[in-house]
Amino acid sequence: MMIMTYSQRLGSSGDASDILYLEQQIAAVKQVIKRAEAAGHKEALEEAKTKLAELETELDELAD
Repeated sequence: MMIMTYSQRLGSSGDASDILYLEQQIAAVKQVIKRAEAAGHKEALEEAKTKLAELETELDELAD
């Protein structure tokens, strides 16, 4: 089973570019989280987790 991203499912939607942008930002923040975890930077980790939650909420709102 293939998992599709929001932007793939909404290919022709006017919000597709916003959704794609948010998906890219989420991927970047997840990389920041991995690096912060590996380096033991708790403050940066918490900031990144907060940003990730905000981006995911925004993505969910656009997808609805």
